[in-house]
Amino acid sequence: MSFVPAAPLSWRFYRSLVRTRVAFFTRPAPPPDADILRLHAQSEPVPGVANLCYPTVVIDLTPPEETLWGGVEQKTRKVIRQADREGATMRVLTSLSSADWQGFCAAYEKLQRRRKKVEALGVGLIHELIETDRFVMTVGADAEGNILSWHCYVRCGGCARLYETVSTIEPERGTQWNNMVGRAHRLHHWKDMLYFKGEGVRAYDLGGVYRGTDDQEQAGIARFKTSFGGVATNTFNAVLPLTAKGRFADALRRRFKL
Repeated sequence: MSFVPAAPLSWRFYRSLVRTRVAFFTRPAPPPDADILRLHAQSEPVPGVANLCYPTVVIDLTPPEETLWGGVEQKTRKVIRQADREGATMRVLTSLSSADWQGFCAAYEKLQRRRKKVEALGVGLIHELIETDRFVMTVGADAEGNILSWHCYVRCGGCARLYETVSTIEPERGTQWNNMVGRAHRLHHWKDMLYFKGEGVRAYDLGGVYRGTDDQEQAGIARFKTSFGGVATNTFNAVLPLTAKGRFADALRRRFKL
């Protein structure tokens, strides 16, 4: 049985007052018995409510493996082969442990200290995703088994969307280390794609991609993601009130920017 991190008290209090359901990729029909339906990664804007647009890259996993490999940029294929020769590996945490979670959180907190724009980890939603069997974590490691990267996914309805990712790339550790981690991280993504393909997942969503030019670090991450092929597309998030209580709660959320 997988470890389930405790949701924050504020999240649990809100959910005790306002029945909320979260859906990814498709809008459930009929609507759930809830006050609010939160829709994520929808392929089209939700009519009648405000939508937040999230550009991303989606890879169709249904073609043969050799076709997917051909869609990866040549330079990235070369780096993946090198990481494979160096003994880098990927494994799926089929049963998340407390130690797995703590290791991921420690790496994420370190990333937050280095990059001030990184948002707080959405533990409440992760708690819900694990409980509803929609959460997958994979790790990439070096030849000695030391974890170099963590990937968290939302998986349901034939789709897998990268929810959080963190690696042990750190400027102070020097070029040799960071280049090695970068190679292993690319192999990690490629192995994730093959894993989900083998599980019957049809679409691999890279979890959002920056389309601007001002933030050079984000632009570099965008180049990293697009090097695996796929199609640039827009996805949409929306909050859909279903009851009078839901409409009141949503009005408060928008009024106070909660």
